[in-house]
Order: sequence, then C-alpha cells, then structure tokens
Amino acid sequence: VGTRGAVRVGSRWTAFDTAAGHSGPGQSLQPVAVGLGGASQADFVSLVWPDGVLQTEMALAAGQRHVIAETQRQLSSCPVLFAFNGTSMAFVTDILGVGGIGFFERPGVYSAPFPREHVLFPEGSIAPHDGRYALVIGEPMEEVAYLDRASLVAYDLPPGWQMALDERKAIAGPMPTSAPLFYREERRPARAINDRGQNVTAHVADADHSAAPPGAADPRFIGLTAPHTLELEFDGPLDRGPGQPVLMLDGWVEYPYAQTVFAAWQAGATFAPPSLDARDQAGRWHTVAPEFGYPAGMPRRMTLPLSRLPAGTSALRLRTTQEIYWDRVSVVYAEPAPQVATRRLPLLSATLRESGFATRTTGPQRTPHYDYARRAPLWDTRHPRGRYTRFGAVDALVAAADSALAIFGPGEDVRLEFAAPGDAVPAGWTRRVVLEADGWCKDMDLYTKDGDTVTPLPGVDTPARRRLHDAFNTRDASGR
Repeated sequence: VGTRGAVRVGSRWTAFDTAAGHSGPGQSLQPVAVGLGGASQADFVSLVWPDGVLQTEMALAAGQRHVIAETQRQLSSCPVLFAFNGTSMAFVTDILGVGGIGFFERPGVYSAPFPREHVLFPEGSIAPHDGRYALVIGEPMEEVAYLDRASLVAYDLPPGWQMALDERKAIAGPMPTSAPLFYREERRPARAINDRGQNVTAHVADADHSAAPPGAADPRFIGLTAPHTLELEFDGPLDRGPGQPVLMLDGWVEYPYAQTVFAAWQAGATFAPPSLDARDQAGRWHTVAPEFGYPAGMPRRMTLPLSRLPAGTSALRLRTTQEIYWDRVSVVYAEPAPQVATRRLPLLSATLRESGFATRTTGPQRTPHYDYARRAPLWDTRHPRGRYTRFGAVDALVAAADSALAIFGPGEDVRLEFAAPGDAVPAGWTRRVVLEADGWCKDMDLYTKDGDTVTPLPGVDTPARRRLHDAFNTRDASGR
C-alpha cells in the first residue's frame, strides 16, 4: 500500500499507485493490472516504495502475475573513503557523517552538522606509489556531498610512540578537536562482561570486526530492545599514568535514519547514546561522560579524553541503547611528543569524476565493505535536484576551507593525489598519515530537510565561493 509505479512499453508510459485517493477503509491489496496495448512485455517498470526506495525491473512478460519484493539497499549514509594501499584502491571507512545536513530529530528540530572530520589511516591502508599518495572520496549512495577542503598530513613517530585522534560523533559534552594524541602507554581491559553476564574480553581485544554482541535489535526501529552495558575491569587504577588518560574505542554504529527516528518519535521510543561510568576505589559507580557520543559511522577509531576519573578508578562501564558494535577497547595516556615530525603534504591533483557505484557487501554484525574494483556504471538512484560541480580538475575548490564547495552526487567521486615525503622513515620510527576533511553531506530520506535539492548550500557566502562557484559549479542534474 502506498507504492507508486510507472510502466513503459516503447515510448508509452502508464503511471499508477497502490493507494486509493481517500483515507477510509478499503485499500486494495489485489494485484495491479496494467494494460500493455497488445505488447508482449513491459520494457521497464519503475517503483517507488512507501519508504522512498526507488527500484526498477526490466522486461516483464505480459499475461503473467509478477511478484516484486522490495530490494533492501543502503540508500544513504555519508561519503566513502578509499585509498591506494600498495596493490589496489581499497575501502577504508566513511567520512563526514558528522556533517550530515537536515537530519530529523523531532518535528521542527534538525541536528546541527559538524563539518570537520580527520581520519587516521590504519597501518597498511595507504601507501605511496610513484612518489604520491592516492585516495578517493566517493558517493555510492543516493546523496549529495559538499567537499570544502581535503589535505593530507604525515606524522613520523619516534620508537615506542603511537598516535590517535580526538575524534567521535559528539552528542553531549565537549566537541572533538581532531587534534593528534600521542601516547606510549596503553592498557587493555583484563576482563569485559556485558549486560547478559557474558565474558566478551576476546571480542574487544583487537580491531578485527568481531565486536562484542550488543544484544537484540529492535525489529521496529534502529536501536536495541534493552540497554546494552559493557563493564571493563583493568589491572590497576586508571588515574595513574604518564599523561592524560584517554578512552580509545574501535567500532561502528548502525546509524538511525530520519525515517526511523521519526517512527521512533511517533511511537514514543527513545534511544540513549553511549554514556561512560567509572567505579571508584570504594566500589561506587559515577557517571563521568553522559551521552558522550560514538564512532561516527563505519568501522573506525574514536577517543574520549578522561578528565574526571574518580581517584582509584579501576573499572569503566559503557551503556547505551543504540546499536553500536565495540570492537576494541583500551585506555591510553596522551603526552607531549616533541620529537614527532609533522609535514603537510602538497596537493598534486583533485579530479571530480563520474566513476560508478562501488559494490557494497555486508558481513556479520552489519560490517560494511565496498569493493572499488567492482563498480556498476548505473544504479537505481536519483540525484537531488540542483547545480553540481562540472567534471574535471577541482583543485581550487578543495585546497582550502573557504566555503567554495566541490558538489557531487550518486556514482561520482573526487580522486585526490598528494606528494609523498621523499625521505625514508628512520629505523624504528613509524609514519602515520591523516586525512583532514571539511565538508557536509545530505541524503534523500523522506524526513531529511530539503533532501530533494542541492540547495540551500551549507557554509557561508565568501568571495572565494562566489568566484569559484560561478566557474566550476555549472552542471545541472535532477531525478533519475
């Protein structure tokens, strides 16, 4: 009920919907009959399901009843990041989900986007080739992306040092700074127990996509049917270390979308973002970070500085009703590291292309993966209506955070190349690479504000925007 459709035979279209033009009883569940004028088949059938999913079918024979089930697809999330790892352009994670525009919270209220995210590439996920690093920021979904700036920074770490970034999807409390956090000491939990009394220590020991089971998912909405807690016991007090304690978490979240948030609001259901409790030396629990946030999308690492630990804390407790998969947990101690060498790498080229849709697969615990080597030229998708950046070089648009935006949509991506450092890493040292990105994204969910259009543009009006948009953003696109 509520599906809209259109059937094409040759150049002739027949449109229909499956809901009567009134709100009373008697909505028909009978098959929809469409006359084909004597043709042997319907050449093309287009359906828009009640949840907004576009689906097409080809060459359906006349005189038969065709049962068409809705294809479950990932329609929206945020742009996806790929990097050349020495052998291929491979999936890393998603990016700029924190910059989502028009996300529904409740009627008349939409989330404020945070248009900055830095990504520390996992070791081995990016490698130079012919003196340059290559990466891709793509849109394999029904969305529009607004990329303001992309830059690459290399960090050379002395022996014994590691790094993380102050990054997370913040809900309450301080916003992440994206600053690098350098550390020498890391403490893993000696024991991890969930709310069902299960020992899940092995699940949070390594970032291996085998996360601690969060519990039963709510069949109506994206979230859990009951609070999920993860109690982490450590060997010794956490407030005693060489620097500031920082909770470091690897994991991913099953994002709620505007429709599911609306449905939950309508049903009076609420989902609690993660909060952190700490147990003092007397055995009492204290909330030290209420609703602090979560990993901002697909598998990645987030951190939470711990500035309010009770004296003698030796246990932490994570609790949430969101569907979050905690993959690896530890506490590190951030310290100044004056020997670290930092270099901002020159941008050699940035090219906007119509590259196609990377194939998505979903593994256990909803782990996503995109195969850049398997890209379909077309997909059942729509472009939000508006003006996009013309294909070709876009260096001038992404070189600085000036609100001059490279705007691209479904099946399109920006390929970026940066000059790699010319010197080798000294023996015992480690080189890590960070992508610094500024920008926004917006999906076409039925309850996303202005989800059907590219405008209104995010950012502010600047001389660079006026000058560069007139020169670069000259391509009109809309619909299918």
